Amino acid sequence: MPNFISYAHQTLSAEQIAIYAEQYTNVDMWQLTGQDENYFPFLIGTTLHNYRIVYWSKKHGIIDYQDPDPVRYYAFVLWLEKNIHPDFATIADATRHASERDWPRFE
Repeated sequence: MPNFISYAHQTLSAEQIAIYAEQYTNVDMWQLTGQDENYFPFLIGTTLHNYRIVYWSKKHGIIDYQDPDPVRYYAFVLWLEKNIHPDFATIADATRHASERDWPRFE
């Protein structure tokens, strides 16, 4: 596994974030961030620069994904977009979509 540089808790420009995110090229961000079918990630927003990562939890519904490293967060957004994960303009759209599919499922 590559030796990633962390930019946690740093204030970086959008240009810096995009450049530094190149270290995650060809990395499976799903695996790196520990996602699985119980925490299915997707995007809320309308453009690459205002996307917010959230995920569906089987037990808790829609939950914000938190990452103190803005570069890794951005790389995950790129990965989700490239790998055709769902995206919604608003949280209301995502909630409606989840409700239509009976999420969350309490087992």
